[in-house]
Amino acid sequence: MRKENAGFRTTIKILQAVIMLFMLFLLASCGGGKDVPLPNVKGEDGKVTILLDAGHGFGDVGCTSEYLDGKYEYELTELYVKGLQTRLEARGYTVLLTHDGQSFPAAAEITERADKAKVSYSPEKISDNNVFDAYERAVYANVLDAEGEIDFLLSIHVNANADSSECEGFEIDYCAENGASNRSKLVFGDICAALEYAFPERRRKEFADSWDEAFIVTKYTTMPSVLFETGFASTQREAELLLDKRWQAELLDALDAGIAAYFER
Repeated sequence: MRKENAGFRTTIKILQAVIMLFMLFLLASCGGGKDVPLPNVKGEDGKVTILLDAGHGFGDVGCTSEYLDGKYEYELTELYVKGLQTRLEARGYTVLLTHDGQSFPAAAEITERADKAKVSYSPEKISDNNVFDAYERAVYANVLDAEGEIDFLLSIHVNANADSSECEGFEIDYCAENGASNRSKLVFGDICAALEYAFPERRRKEFADSWDEAFIVTKYTTMPSVLFETGFASTQREAELLLDKRWQAELLDALDAGIAAYFER
C-alpha cells in the first residue's frame, strides 16, 4: 500500500511540474502576463487602404480546364476582385487594384516611381513585355505603399493540379519571414476564421511560409499580404463552384468579413 501511495504522490508531483512549466510558457509568451500591444493595423494615417491583386492576366492567362466553360483563371480572378472591391468600398475602405484587367503599369513607370519613392528593386527582374509578373506586382505594390500607405494586400488565384482530378478546397498563404509577418499573421488568421465559419465542411490548407517557400507577391511586399487560392479548376465539382454565382457571393462575403475583422479589432 505504501509503495502504491508513493507512486501516486510521484505521479502528482510530475503533473504539477508539467502544469507549472505550461503556465510559465504562457506567461513568457504573453510578456509576463502583461498586455502585448497589437500592431497598428490601420497604419499611421488611421485609414484603411487595401490593395487587391487579380492573379494572372494579359500574356499570362493562368490555369484553365475542360470544366471551366472556356474561361481562364485571369477572368475569374478579375471577377472575384471586382466583387470584393464593391463590398470593401461599401464599408468605407479605400480599395486599389494592381491592375484593372485592361492594362498594367509599364516597366518604365514602375522603375521611375520606385526610384522617386526610394523603393528597392532588382532592375533585371523588371522588363517590358505583355506579362505583369509576380515580382513586378510586388514592386508596384511597394511603390503604392510608399506613395500613400497600403494597409493590406490580397492576391486572389484559382488553383489546379494536372496530376489529379480530385483535389479540392481552399489554400491560403502568408510569408512568415519578412518585415510585415506579424500583421500578415493576424489578417491571415481572421480570414481563415471567416472562411471556416462560412464553409465549415470545406477542406482548407493554411500555410505560414518560410522565405524560401513563400510566393513572390507575399514575401517581397512591404505591407501585410496574403495569397488566396479559391478552388481547383482541374476538379469538376470545384470548377462548378468557381463558376456558380451564389457560391462566389458567399466566398466574397467571407473574405470581406475576414478583412473587416482584422481592421475592426
